[in-house]
Amino acid sequence: MSDHIRDEQSNDIGELIRQVPAWADLALTFRRLEGGITNRNFVVTADNREYVVRLPGQHTELLGIDRQREVEAARRAAQLRIGPPIFGELPSIGTLICEFLPGHHLEPDQFVLRLDNVIDLIRMLHKSGPIGGAFPIHRVVEWHARDAASHGVAPSAAYRRLHRQSLRIEAAFAAAPRSLVPCHNDLLPGNVLFDQHRAWLLDYEYAGMNDAFFDLANLSVNCGFTPEADRRMLQLYFAQVQQGHWARLQLMKVMSEFREGMWAVVQQAISTLETDFVGYANERLTNCENLAASPDFNQWLRDAQAPLPG
Repeated sequence: MSDHIRDEQSNDIGELIRQVPAWADLALTFRRLEGGITNRNFVVTADNREYVVRLPGQHTELLGIDRQREVEAARRAAQLRIGPPIFGELPSIGTLICEFLPGHHLEPDQFVLRLDNVIDLIRMLHKSGPIGGAFPIHRVVEWHARDAASHGVAPSAAYRRLHRQSLRIEAAFAAAPRSLVPCHNDLLPGNVLFDQHRAWLLDYEYAGMNDAFFDLANLSVNCGFTPEADRRMLQLYFAQVQQGHWARLQLMKVMSEFREGMWAVVQQAISTLETDFVGYANERLTNCENLAASPDFNQWLRDAQAPLPG
């Protein structure tokens, strides 16, 4: 990052945090919070307490982010004590200011050892009742293709192949429909924070009503779970593992990678961050095609059409 850009960002955040009424007369310091490839995040210290402040990237609404939906989901998570407490909103920007939680992220092997903590949080969110706004995964990938094209980036040939599979997956799930639930929809390792005793789910930018299996598949793919970890996750969530559970999880892994790849295609068109979104999109879409090419794919489609208990 150039000194010019760094100074510009510092001026932006310095001026903006002064607009927070509760901070107007306080001595404030801030530092960059690393991580994240959509927004610029900072930790602000005010009156000996730390808060996370986010400056959004350009055109983030094209990525599936709805700030009103995010506020509702984040406040819900704070009330349930599965997410950070909410301090307020950043004036003129509209992004949330959250309390900074001490904790750490875990590598895959250690993450799996704490899987019961994480699934407890996901289940609490899913069972907390509807929120206003949906994240219909089969439409989201279509919207990403449309929006990327409208900004000058044409989807690759992989999009057409994977879209056909997306429609097949959608039809299989529709044969035995389940109620949608409030989902996080962005369960990256960086969005799960641990301390010695518990875990939190961070960052509700993409939250919305969706199929519960998407959250589970999204967690599995992003955290690199083994088949053994997948079975443990399903057992923790459903208390049993039937063929239908397994099939729906595997099919939603396809959708998770499809969405992630198309998200990165949109980022190629709109992002000003120094991130290789071309490589990111190609990696995710290739992985998606590999998942869809599994010899078990057609069997998963058949198994997913069977009703599940509960």
